[in-house]
Amino acid sequence: MRNALMQNGHRFSTHVGIWPALVCVAYFACAAIALKLTEGTDGIATVWPASGISISGLLLCRPAQRPAMFLAIVLASFAANLYAQIPVVEIVAFTTANTLEAGIGYFCIREINRERETIYRPLSVVQFCIAALLTGTLSGAIASALTGAGLSIMFVSWATTVSLGIMIVVPLILNIARGFTASLLRHPRLLAMPVLILAAVAIVSYVVFHQSTFPLLFVPLMAVIIATYLIGPNGAMTSILIIAVIGSSLTLNDSGPIHLMRERGPFVVTLFMQFYLLVLLLSALPLAALLGARDRVITEVSRANRWLEMSEHFAHVGHWRLDLAKQKVFWSEEVFHIHGLEPGPSPPLEGAINYYHPNDRPKVEDFLARLIETHEPFDFQARLITDQGEERYVRSRGDVERNAAGDAVGLFGIFQDVTEATLTNLRLAEARELAERQADMAMLMAQTDALTGIANRRSALGFLETELHRALKNGTPLSVAILDIDHFKSINDRFGHGAGDVVIRKTAALCSGAVRSSDLAGRIGGEEFVLILPGADSATAQNVGERVRVSIETADWGADGPDTVTASIGVATLKGTEGAEQLLAEADGALYRAKREGRNLLRAA
Repeated sequence: MRNALMQNGHRFSTHVGIWPALVCVAYFACAAIALKLTEGTDGIATVWPASGISISGLLLCRPAQRPAMFLAIVLASFAANLYAQIPVVEIVAFTTANTLEAGIGYFCIREINRERETIYRPLSVVQFCIAALLTGTLSGAIASALTGAGLSIMFVSWATTVSLGIMIVVPLILNIARGFTASLLRHPRLLAMPVLILAAVAIVSYVVFHQSTFPLLFVPLMAVIIATYLIGPNGAMTSILIIAVIGSSLTLNDSGPIHLMRERGPFVVTLFMQFYLLVLLLSALPLAALLGARDRVITEVSRANRWLEMSEHFAHVGHWRLDLAKQKVFWSEEVFHIHGLEPGPSPPLEGAINYYHPNDRPKVEDFLARLIETHEPFDFQARLITDQGEERYVRSRGDVERNAAGDAVGLFGIFQDVTEATLTNLRLAEARELAERQADMAMLMAQTDALTGIANRRSALGFLETELHRALKNGTPLSVAILDIDHFKSINDRFGHGAGDVVIRKTAALCSGAVRSSDLAGRIGGEEFVLILPGADSATAQNVGERVRVSIETADWGADGPDTVTASIGVATLKGTEGAEQLLAEADGALYRAKREGRNLLRAA
């Protein structure tokens, strides 16, 4: 229901014709009442609220409504002056001045209210008061010029009444229009206290201005300050408006403390009343601005704290502070949650450190001690044990808080639960290590003969290509020996494949044991092996090959193996620019020559 009222009110106020019509009625009512109250007092009014209504209407209306708003001001001013039976010539002059003052006030104040927010800000209050005084002065000058009154009492009276009307009414209407009414519609119970306070202001004002015995003008000022403090800016302006209405009406009827003055002419009394209202305004507006600034700061801090709590909960990040003088720790709610605790009083410093894992506790104490000593930021990761015994990984970053003199007064920082990320990184590290081991194993298997554990054909040929390129580049010797076990098929047939595998493995071991670390022994076929000997000339290669042949011939092959195993070897040495295939072919040719000549022999190409 309330939302419907608010929506209907919004549509109602934004209609092109209705909002100007409302302003027209309000302007006429206030102007007629003010003119009625001045009857019998030489037409001198204390406050002209209609000026505040017209300027507020222009500030709040949409651009499309502005022409209709000016027309409404013209009609209302003309009708009010006509109702007061003012001569037509003066009506035209006054209406012209009222209309121009509305335009002047609008153009002056709209720059202050450019963001369409409250004007109750310290700088805005000063700018607004200057704009109101400027508008009142120009309006008074226009009215005096049009009526031919010059800089007379009329000019002073007009300028002060218009300025006061703007100062009192415009802030009140703008602040109500900016959300105060909507707030009361949502929470009508909030209306009770402001109504009671303003009723008290009205009673105090009536009591003070209904008597002329005691100079009690300070009492309404106290009421205004109390209303400002308890209700806020709207309380300040409404209470001053109440005092202006009650005080002016009673004062114009020869009642009130102002009549205790020796000089009590209508102009002097009115001028003093205006000065009194101006004092009330200058007392209440700065206080209202400061209270408004305080409320905005409180709202912004509260909003920032809510955002911070939401962000911390979402990111599992808390914040902490250590008071160095009191050794007192503060934890945010999320720090409690990370420790597995319900939010409550922060623990003492020793208790906070004791939550860390015993193995990590010295590291934490060292970081804190170093920070206190060096005043340098720190960033560490450690394990803590929650109240439920769960182990968690946390990251803490800290810095030094200093006072205005530069002295360290506290430590502060963030506290983040990084358990999930840390465990994920550990699992990734384990997976990476396993993958690397598997890759190394795969690489080794790709380059190693599975039966013998020495280089396979692919690895041996790759090594030969590398060493051949180096030998050709540096002009160094390179030799190759190819070894083939004699009558290996008969060994398999007589003793079985198991015995044959033993012969293959032992031959590979004898080959590996006979060469240098810079050489390579590899298996390139079933019972065929290769020795690649960088830096070895033909004689050296033949000596190595002969050692291998003799070691095979004299080896013990076990009770289940053959009595003797022999091997034939062919050696080839790099002579010019031949390639790896040609060098192997030459060694292979020497091998088959050794086979033809009786086996268990070494022949060189």
